[in-house]
Amino acid sequence: MKCNGELRMDKKAIAWLYDQLPELVDKGIISAESAERLKNHYGSVAATTGTRTFLLVFGVIGALLVGLGIILILAHNWEQLTKLNRLMISVGLLVVAQTAAGSVLWFKADSPVWRETTATLQLLMVGAAMALVGQTYHLAENADAFLRTWMLLSLPLMYLMNSVSVAVLYTIGVTVWAAGGYADISNQWIWVLFGLVLPYYRNLLQNNRYANATVILSWVLTICFYFCFAAAFSQDLARLGMLIYSCLFALTYLCGVLWFSGREGWMPFRPVGLAGSIFLTFFLTFHDIWSHLQVSRDAGSGVLYLFAAVLLALVIGGMLRVRNNPGVRQFALIPCVIGAGYLVQYFDGSGIGATLILNAYMLGLSISVIAAGVREYNLAKLNLGMLMVAALIIARFFDMDVSFIVRGVLFVLAGIGFLVTNVVIVRRKAGGQHEK
Repeated sequence: MKCNGELRMDKKAIAWLYDQLPELVDKGIISAESAERLKNHYGSVAATTGTRTFLLVFGVIGALLVGLGIILILAHNWEQLTKLNRLMISVGLLVVAQTAAGSVLWFKADSPVWRETTATLQLLMVGAAMALVGQTYHLAENADAFLRTWMLLSLPLMYLMNSVSVAVLYTIGVTVWAAGGYADISNQWIWVLFGLVLPYYRNLLQNNRYANATVILSWVLTICFYFCFAAAFSQDLARLGMLIYSCLFALTYLCGVLWFSGREGWMPFRPVGLAGSIFLTFFLTFHDIWSHLQVSRDAGSGVLYLFAAVLLALVIGGMLRVRNNPGVRQFALIPCVIGAGYLVQYFDGSGIGATLILNAYMLGLSISVIAAGVREYNLAKLNLGMLMVAALIIARFFDMDVSFIVRGVLFVLAGIGFLVTNVVIVRRKAGGQHEK
């Protein structure tokens, strides 16, 4: 797999390749010289990952600190400088950063550390030059135009320098721009700006989807997407917001299952989708939420209903792909259950019916997860299911008029149940390993 002219493989793939080389040489598939050249090309497994990652991280942090330090020093002495000096400093900083980036691109294009460091420094200098020149000559520019222009001017660095750090900072910058209230339903610039980073991310996934840089950018893109979505549609999701968000979380979860099946590593799709789905299910078990939710159809909500229907159709399509995996399917089914709650709420505005549906499903889902954890001797699943049951019980205690003594006794019993169940599973698991 090629990435910027250099063949890259992740740590596990290199280790597997090195284990196979002696057998391949013995069978005459490759020569001993070829095997040695492969080892020289990839280097040691430790050198391929740990050292390079630390150098990359500290290089980017160093560039950020240097850039911010220069900006602070200039800000302290800015009032004493003439306009000509201010302009020369602003342009000079940009030229120095550009020269450094160009030199790295020409002489050190195969060094990720140098590329990321100089690209990050140049991104900061672009913003600093814009701000300093604008302040010097009193150019009329609000935060909306400044952030958008800065991100668009920095965008080519992502592709030209092949820089993950620029991609991360660009995505965060676009999200800050959206969170500032500059993106709404009538001004969907946010999706154009957000989408400009996706071709670069797609290239990372194709070349080495399990690299640390790819994982970091995946987390940033996933989290920032939800912030951008909330900023863009916050005023239009009052009625179907919970249903739409449950669909998005379910689709995120299904993406992790379908695209990274068997080897997701630290990718965010499964944990983010799972956490979001469980939280929304728990949130909608409260009667107060449904009692204040008005589900009705008017002339202006047709597009929103169509959007929710499309998302539900995508979730159902994803569920068909995982129909042989009941453990995955039960979490992907959450948007359909919430949709049923919305349908009941449409005919019965009291919220009682929808609340009962969500409580019943939350309880059934918790029991199913606990059963799977016990059956598979999986402590993570077991504790997740027990936490879900505990959260449901605690929430219902706050809904009901029960004395503190009763609540305290039940909490103690629940805690004892946690401890005893974990001890039993650990002992059974250890006993099974000894038998093997």
